[in-house]
Amino acid sequence: MRKTIESVKMILPALFLTGGICYGLHIHSGYEKGQREYAALSDEYTTVIEEPGSEGRTIVKENRDNDGEDVMQDKTMWKPLIALIPEDAPEKIAVRWEELKQKNDDILAWIYIPALNISYPVLQADDNEYYLHRDVNREYLYAGSIFMDAWNNPSFYNYNTIIYGHNMRDGSMFARLKDLTDPDILKECRYFWIFTPEADLLYEICSVHSALAGSETFTLRFEDYENYKEWQDKMLSLSDPPTGETLEYQDRVVTLSTCTDNSSVRMTVQGKLIWKTS
Repeated sequence: MRKTIESVKMILPALFLTGGICYGLHIHSGYEKGQREYAALSDEYTTVIEEPGSEGRTIVKENRDNDGEDVMQDKTMWKPLIALIPEDAPEKIAVRWEELKQKNDDILAWIYIPALNISYPVLQADDNEYYLHRDVNREYLYAGSIFMDAWNNPSFYNYNTIIYGHNMRDGSMFARLKDLTDPDILKECRYFWIFTPEADLLYEICSVHSALAGSETFTLRFEDYENYKEWQDKMLSLSDPPTGETLEYQDRVVTLSTCTDNSSVRMTVQGKLIWKTS
């Protein structure tokens, strides 16, 4: 009996080591698979437009009716956006939406931050677990997909639209959002694009901060404009580094969220909509 116990004690460390190696190889292969899949998607379905040209810099003014998803009374969907695209904004890309939607109709947008090597489709399911570890083919992938909160309107109408992505150790997905805590990098990367089948949306970063999961940062509905303005001011005050940006009650915000080494803390980057095509 004693010999059996001693033998087990000798074997267990080897088993744990073997299991750890196998798990590490599994995760690494998942990283590589994810990188290949999303790089192929980008190559097949997007094209960089290095010079937007005059039509890409047109002044946009529009009003649309609220579809009733927010409780605030103002029925203006977007505030008038009269500014030109900033000269230091990243280049645009063209997305072949018809082909991409045939691949998976859950794809509703494409997020593009070239300075951080972020160029991914954005998906949405009926819950926030589905694409946590599934790829655009709805197959298992440890890296998962970039996805919008299930409670958000896919038109990006909501006052706070939340987009989630994993913080992968190989630097893929939303891992490089943390780079924006460096003031010099933030200064050089102030904007990000979100493209949808209906419009191109340009956001200017207004807050970079860590937030507890389930905190105010992830508020999806606001009682009134006063409540929304209080939330905006809170988000700006949390930014580290400060961005010097301001928010008005009409501004729509997108919150990009990824996990950190602390399971209860999220790294978030928030941008305000500053330009939109019709």
